[in-house]
Amino acid sequence: MNVVNWTNNNNESQSKSIRQSSETLPVIKKRISKRLQKHIQDTSFKELYKQQKLAEIVQKAMERNECQYEEYDEIKICGEIIKLNDKVIIKNEDSNVEDYIGAINKICSVVELSTLKLICLCEVQWFMRKNEIICHKPRARSWIGNQEIFSTNTNDYVLAQTIVQKCTVVDCEEYFNMENCDSTTYYNRLEWDVESKKFTNMNTIKLYCLCQQPWNPELNYIQCDKCQKWYHFECVGLKEGSYENKEYACGYCN
Repeated sequence: MNVVNWTNNNNESQSKSIRQSSETLPVIKKRISKRLQKHIQDTSFKELYKQQKLAEIVQKAMERNECQYEEYDEIKICGEIIKLNDKVIIKNEDSNVEDYIGAINKICSVVELSTLKLICLCEVQWFMRKNEIICHKPRARSWIGNQEIFSTNTNDYVLAQTIVQKCTVVDCEEYFNMENCDSTTYYNRLEWDVESKKFTNMNTIKLYCLCQQPWNPELNYIQCDKCQKWYHFECVGLKEGSYENKEYACGYCN
C-alpha cells in the first residue's frame, strides 16, 4: 500500500506525506498484518480448505487451542513410507500438465476438535521442470534434459493425498553414469530464482562444444582424441555412429 498516493494534488501536501511515509509505514504494515491475522482466525477451517489455503490452516491450528496440531517424521501414503527430506512426485490436477516434484520439509496433521476432521499436510520445497524454465529462458531448450529439474527456495503446503510416489534426484554426473534409470529418476545441478526468473549459480556450469552450452547428459557427444574436448555431432557436421571405433580430430586440431 503506497502512502504517497493518499495525498492531495498540491505539492505542499504531497511533500508532507512523503516525509511522513517512512514513519507511518511500519504502523500501517502492522495494522494490515493484524487484519490478515484476524481474517485467518475468523475464517473457518472448511472455508480455508475449500480455498486450498493450506498454509493458513497450519498457521491457524498452531495458534488456536480448539485444534490439535502434530508433526511427524514419516507418513504412509498408498502403502509407501514417505519421510522427511524425501523427494516426491505430487499430482497436478491439470491432466495436460506434468506432475510436480518437491522435497518434503515437514509432515503434519491438523484436527479440528469440534468436527474431528483430520487434514494431513506436507510442506514441500519445489523443484522446477524444463517446461517451466524454457518459457522464461527459451534458449535453454537445447541443453536442458527432459529429466532435469531445478531446485528453488519456494515452499508450500500440499495435501498428503496428492503425493503420488517417491522419486530419485541425483546430480548430473551420477545421472550420466547410471546404467538403468526410469521416469522417476531426475537430476539437479542448478538453482532457479522464482521471483527474478533466472539461474542463481549458472557461473558454476562448464560450457561445451562450438555452441558453448552446458552439457546435456541425455544427448550424445563425440570427443576429440587430440584436445579431449567434447562436441555435439550436429555442431561438427557428423552423423551419430559414423565415428565409432575411429579416431576423431576436431576442426581446431585437424
